[in-house]
Amino acid sequence: MCTVAICGYAQKSYPKEVLTPTEGEIIKVKFKGAAPGICDFITTLNNQEEGLFMDSGNLIDSWNHYLHNETQEPGADIIVDKKNGYVCQTFNTSYEINGETREEKSTCEMCYWNCADGKHKLFAVSNRSMVNGHYSEGQVDGLFFYLYDNAKHIIWYVPNYLFGIDVNPGTDEQYVYNAQTQQAYVKDRETGEPLTLNREEFFRWLDERPAVVYRLPRNGKNIIAEIRYVNRTETVELVWDGMNFSRE
Repeated sequence: MCTVAICGYAQKSYPKEVLTPTEGEIIKVKFKGAAPGICDFITTLNNQEEGLFMDSGNLIDSWNHYLHNETQEPGADIIVDKKNGYVCQTFNTSYEINGETREEKSTCEMCYWNCADGKHKLFAVSNRSMVNGHYSEGQVDGLFFYLYDNAKHIIWYVPNYLFGIDVNPGTDEQYVYNAQTQQAYVKDRETGEPLTLNREEFFRWLDERPAVVYRLPRNGKNIIAEIRYVNRTETVELVWDGMNFSRE
């Protein structure tokens, strides 16, 4: 379960940069009952101009089908666990490019935690895309956080590094590409040796860049970060302390 008992942690507070959203980032959360649940957060944020599923009409349709108790489209699947404050949406599609069949899977996980200060909830979104079984980084892929104020009923975006998320997938590599010769100068990711690549090899090298995939908890409190390389995957557990995350 994503929620955390306040009594298990000393009372803390967030720094000013976390608690001071700009005016345009403040979003009012509508809900019924004593407090918002996972569906209230998703519906509120998805109704914004740049919603949670802004790059995928399929995920938007899937969420609307769920809200209206309608049958999901072929390829769509949704898990809504209100008790544990967790939702996972997936959409599978198949298409051809230059005669090659591509199997694409888009996944959006969402959950929230009750913060140990008793004043806030932390809502998270993890987007990821897979093509033919390999991670394919999209424009809105990654891990995103929103902080909710229990008293004011407002939520706003906060960069994930302010909550201790510092997993570096190694995509800050240096390279030089010569457009005239169509050659690139890079370093081998395993040995560090310099390499000279042709255009086709270079774009394959870019596609094989390490990437981090964040898996949110349906049960428990911690986030699992998978750093994916071509031939291996490294796993990092990000432990929730009631306010922030730290490496195990």
